[in-house]
Amino acid sequence: MARTTLRRVKISVSFVMTVSILLLLTAAQASWSDVLETWFTTDPHAAAYVGAKSELTQIFSEAHARHVPRRLLMGRLLEGAAKGVPPDRLVSVMNGELKLLSRARLIVEKARCAGNIFAPLKDETLKDIGIYLRSGLSDGVITELMSAGSGHPGGKESALAACGAIMDLRAVAPLEDADSLQIGKLLMASGMQPSGYASLALVYGLGISRGLSHDALVHDVIINTLSSGGGLAIMTQKIETTPIAEPLPQLVIPRAHPVSATSTTDKKSSLH
Repeated sequence: MARTTLRRVKISVSFVMTVSILLLLTAAQASWSDVLETWFTTDPHAAAYVGAKSELTQIFSEAHARHVPRRLLMGRLLEGAAKGVPPDRLVSVMNGELKLLSRARLIVEKARCAGNIFAPLKDETLKDIGIYLRSGLSDGVITELMSAGSGHPGGKESALAACGAIMDLRAVAPLEDADSLQIGKLLMASGMQPSGYASLALVYGLGISRGLSHDALVHDVIINTLSSGGGLAIMTQKIETTPIAEPLPQLVIPRAHPVSATSTTDKKSSLH
């Protein structure tokens, strides 16, 4: 009972410290060094990372120069420390997160040249773009889709939903960047609700289960349907009306019979 109470106290203290740090992050006058110093002096998990303090300070300073939101980066630090990630590994993770969020920030800046859909820029937007980058979506595809959404009502939500749909589709289909970009733009111009974009991966899976080829699904079912103004219902209808491919009959290859020693001897004797 005493151990349980002590454990709850420790969790409560850690939670309070984490909340305090996050509140500090919202203060305009707080610098990166202030935030780090507060973490090192208040969070019990920070003691294991004193040896990496200079590296973390450098990461945070660079993030500040690149205009990377401090809340996202600090959240990654708190998560890693709470899990007990080794210091050298945590520094590596933080460096990777900084590079990823910097790429996301650059994508937003490029998209801003085409419109003003990112004013004001929310941390969640950069976080979402970071997820798409981490999944393997190229910077170019994301930038093009974001730029395509600029200047239109609901363009940001539509562009982000298109990126998410392509991410899900590429998880089950070997999709090239050119096809990814075309499908994403067609989704945004289709008039469909962005919440419905994610069903595209299910449509692809249905087609595969009925024996359709990848090229037939991507070009004949998905791209052609969207290009002609159709939606998910028409794609599903096309798939369901396509006869299920029958498996090819297996060829029966006769087994070769080994030549016995007796038959070989008989053949030699018959030659003499």
